Amino acid sequence: MKPIAQLRNRLSNLPNVVALISFLLVFLFFAINAENFLSLVSLTNILSIASIKGIFVIGVAILMISGEFDLSVGSTLAVAAYIFALTIENGTSAVVAMLLALLVSALLGFINGLIVTKARIPSFIATLGTMMAYRGIARGIGGGDFARFTGEKLFLFEVLNGEITFINQLGTPAGSARMTIIWFVLIVVIATIIMTRTRYGSWVYATGGNREAALAQGVRTDRVVITNFVLTAVLAGFAGLVQFASRPSVDPLRGEGWELIAVASCVIGGIWLKGGYGTIFGAAIGIILLQMMEQGLILIGVDVQLFQATIGLILLLSVINNIYLSRQ
Repeated sequence: MKPIAQLRNRLSNLPNVVALISFLLVFLFFAINAENFLSLVSLTNILSIASIKGIFVIGVAILMISGEFDLSVGSTLAVAAYIFALTIENGTSAVVAMLLALLVSALLGFINGLIVTKARIPSFIATLGTMMAYRGIARGIGGGDFARFTGEKLFLFEVLNGEITFINQLGTPAGSARMTIIWFVLIVVIATIIMTRTRYGSWVYATGGNREAALAQGVRTDRVVITNFVLTAVLAGFAGLVQFASRPSVDPLRGEGWELIAVASCVIGGIWLKGGYGTIFGAAIGIILLQMMEQGLILIGVDVQLFQATIGLILLLSVINNIYLSRQ
C-alpha cells in the first residue's frame, strides 16, 4: 500500500485527529500572534461562548451521524427563549417556564422528524422550511419585539449560567467562566457514553451508515431519526435558556445563523455529511475551534466581519477532507 493511501486509511479510522491537529495549530498561531490571547479572561470567554453554542451542536452532531440535518435549530432556540422570557415575566415559576419551553422545543423537533420520516422529504429541505416557520412563530410570540425579564435575578439563572467565581478569581483581570461550561462538558460526556456504549448509539451509526441494511437488521430507523430530531430541538431550546439566563432578554433574531455554525463545527470535527461516521468529541472540538478563531481574529485586529468568510473557507476545506477520507 502506498504511503499516502496508508495515511488516509489511518486518518479515516481516527476522526478526531484532523480536528485536534487543526485545533492545536490555530491555538499556537493565536498564542504567538495575539496579545492577551492566553489571559484568563480571554480563554474563559472562549469557553463560555463556545459552550452555549456547543450545547446544541451536540444534538446536531448526533442527528448528522444518523444521516440527517436540522436547519431550524436557531429558530427553535429563539422560540424556547421567548416562551421562557414571557412566562417568567408573567409570574410563572421559573422551573415550570423552563419545562414548558423545553416541551415546546421537543414538539417542534417531533414535527421535523415526522415531516422527514412520513412525508419522505429530505431533511435539508424540510428543516429549511421549518426554520422560516419557527422563526415566524418566535416573532409572533414576541410581537416582533424584545422580551425581557425585569424581576429580581432568579436562582435558576445562577444554576443555568451563573459565574464560576473560584475560576474567575484565579487571575487579574478576572475571568468570565460561567456554568454553561459545566453543562456543556456534562452533555458531551453523556452523549459520548450514549453513542459509544449503548445499543441506541449503534442504531444511530447504523441508520446513518446504511439505512436499508439497518432496517434489515431490525433497527427502527424512523424512530431513531425522530428521536434525534427531538433531542436536537430540546438541546437547542436548552441553549436558548442558558443564554437567556446570563442576559435576560431575547430578540427576534436570537440564534439566527447558528445552524450553519453547528453544521460547520460538526464537519470540522470529522462528522461526515452523508452520516454514519464521526464523534461527539470531534464536534465539541469543532465549536471551540471556531470560537477560538473569532476571539483570536478580534485580538489581532482583524475585522470581525471576516469571521464568516473564515468559517466558509474552513468548512470547504473540511468537506474536501471528509470526502477524501470517506473514499477509503
